[in-house]
Amino acid sequence: MAKFFRLVKNEYIKTLKKLSTKIMLVLVVLAGVALAGIGAFGKHQMSSSNYYYTEDSHDYYQDQIDWLEMTQPVGYENQITLYKYLSEADIEISDSRYEVAENLAGVFGGSELEGYLDSLFVKDDWKTVCGALKDTAVSEGEKWAYQYRLDNDIPFGDSWKDEAIEQAAQAKTALASADTEKLSADEAEQYKDLEESEQIALYRLENNIELNTADHMSLFDTYEADQIDFWTVFYTSASMISIIGLLIIVVAGSSVASEFSQGTIKFLLINPVKRWKILMAKYFTVISLGYIMLALLYLVMIPAIGVFIGFDGISAPYLYVDNGTVCSISSFLRVAQIYLLNSVSIIIMATLAFAISSLFRSSAFSIGITVFLMLAGNTIVSVLKMFNQDWARYLVFSNTDLASIAEGTPIFAQQSLSFAIIVLIAHMAVFILTAWDGFVKREV
Repeated sequence: MAKFFRLVKNEYIKTLKKLSTKIMLVLVVLAGVALAGIGAFGKHQMSSSNYYYTEDSHDYYQDQIDWLEMTQPVGYENQITLYKYLSEADIEISDSRYEVAENLAGVFGGSELEGYLDSLFVKDDWKTVCGALKDTAVSEGEKWAYQYRLDNDIPFGDSWKDEAIEQAAQAKTALASADTEKLSADEAEQYKDLEESEQIALYRLENNIELNTADHMSLFDTYEADQIDFWTVFYTSASMISIIGLLIIVVAGSSVASEFSQGTIKFLLINPVKRWKILMAKYFTVISLGYIMLALLYLVMIPAIGVFIGFDGISAPYLYVDNGTVCSISSFLRVAQIYLLNSVSIIIMATLAFAISSLFRSSAFSIGITVFLMLAGNTIVSVLKMFNQDWARYLVFSNTDLASIAEGTPIFAQQSLSFAIIVLIAHMAVFILTAWDGFVKREV
């Protein structure tokens, strides 16, 4: 074992001496900083007055009044009363109680509506308004939401609590209307998702958890400045692992082939060490270097995001439901899990490049063919699936996205996580045996 690690040490010395390796490490750092900068730029653009044209509230209300008077839809008198009140009271559209006011206009009219609006905006008597809306609520979810506010003293406009209550209310309404005895497989899955959504919303309210990072979307799917925070960018950084994949393919593709092209293989084989140990030392170096790059990206992202966007919400947990129970883990741990799951494709492609490099002893060929397969693999699988070629589920590209498979959204139906792992292990074995045969059995 000591000899093996000495071989690994020598491989690292050779690898880290190369200018290309140093450039790769710098690129990983720059990629992390660049993503944080993109997040900050996007947040600034979305929050600037030039990003969206925001109409003056008074003009908006007057436009709505003119339209209502012209079209006269059902209940338009109540809406006109509402917009006149809001305009005269200088209530902005962005006011957190605006939606509540619209709910009032959907039920009450005339002086009664104005009285409740006074209670909401002037007297700050939200409980009277809440009670009135509860008495007129139709759905189970709405009734529960208003009663929950009263029982727990949660006024309207309490930011994240409004969102959590709305999430639970919508889930309760949908669950109450579902016929559990006649659910299809897809409907049963949706029913389960609704139950979990309700559980998580209630858990947040009961434990005063303002932010659940499981709700965060990708940075490139956001459309409001408030949606971009520390965790939005950090979760998005997992998508940059493909860049590390390309870099590691270059290292793996040239690891063995460069020894032959530069003529250094003879000096390497002079040592009284078995060939397979030399091969495994090279392979270990390639794979471990990939994980070093992953760790570097992970560590760089934390201060980079903090500098560009800030550390607000950094202690927020990741909430999920497991066997009917809401569980909470550190969001840092969750990002690390995503990194590790996404790293599977890197290891597979690096092993393939390593095998081709050992077999054909050409850096350019091994790197080129592996990069092509990495970029085209998903497309190939999608085309085969489109033509109902079910055997494609046994291809390595159909099984590298373990995160999606674990979440129940595989490329092929009935494709389990255990099946994907078995397929990947089988392919890895073939790649490693190919590398072993090309390096150990063939003449130099």
